[in-house]
This record gives sequence, C-alpha cells and structure tokens, in this order.
Amino acid sequence: MHGNTKHGHSFRNGKPSPTYNSWHKMKQRCLNPNCLEYKNYGGRDIKVCERWMDFENFLEDMGERPEGLTLDRINNDGDYEPGNCRWATWKEQNQNRREIKDRKNQYFFIAIDEQGTMTVSNNQLEFARRHGLDWRHVNNCLNGRQKSHGGWTFKRLTDTEQVV
Repeated sequence: MHGNTKHGHSFRNGKPSPTYNSWHKMKQRCLNPNCLEYKNYGGRDIKVCERWMDFENFLEDMGERPEGLTLDRINNDGDYEPGNCRWATWKEQNQNRREIKDRKNQYFFIAIDEQGTMTVSNNQLEFARRHGLDWRHVNNCLNGRQKSHGGWTFKRLTDTEQVV
C-alpha cells in the first residue's frame, strides 16, 4: 500500500481517490518547478495555504470531490485556500481562465438593444451572461466580425471617449 492511509484517500485499488488526486496536482502546480503547469501557478506566485499542505485539512474544508467536477480558484490570481476554491464544472473552469477574463476587461463598450436602450460595460463575459448571450459573438461584434447578436448591437469605446 502506498502513501498515507489514515484518511483512506491516498490509494484505493492501486490509484489515488479523485479528491486526493486533485489535492496532489494542486500542490505540484504550485510547488514543483519541474511540473509542466508550474509556470502558470507557482511561477505566477500562486500558493497553497499552509493549512492545505495537509490533505486532511483540505478534505475537511473542501469535502469529497463530486463526480465530474474539478478544483477551481474563484479569483484566478488568488491562492489555493478556503474561501477562494470550489468544485466546478469544466465549463465554469473555462469561464474563469485568465486569458478570457483579461480579454473581457480590456475596454469599455456600449451595447444597444432593439428598443434603443444603451448599456455600458467593460466585461464582455459578464454582459453576455447577464443577457443570455454568447460572449464569443459579443466579441465578434466588438471586433467588426459580426454586425449584431441576440438583438444587440455593440460599439467599442476608444480611450478618448468618456463614459458618463
């Protein structure tokens, strides 16, 4: 038998439990410079809180990993710690990716609905979620690849245009 067996997660039938596997991979991403993903975690100074260095504390705080979910940091720039982590679907994980969040927060834009009501935003992803739209189509409109989406038209504001 391998590893620590007092919590029963290290190895089951010769393999680590899904919860233990998530915990172990989290530590590797943040602490092991030889890990392929280290540059996006430990290399960005993302840390694992001291409490979670012990698997039993991680298990107590997060509970068993539900089937089909993965460990996700709510604040993508925050550490792995209670209050900043959740079990999430891959869809939720993908919406929390750094490059998507960065693209959505780069500039302000005006969205105009079919009644002519204007809404100002600087977050394409949040705007799309709020209005039941696909953010990729919103992005296409703002970058001139599409005229409208879901009854909305969009205008990207330049740095010199004021938002009042």
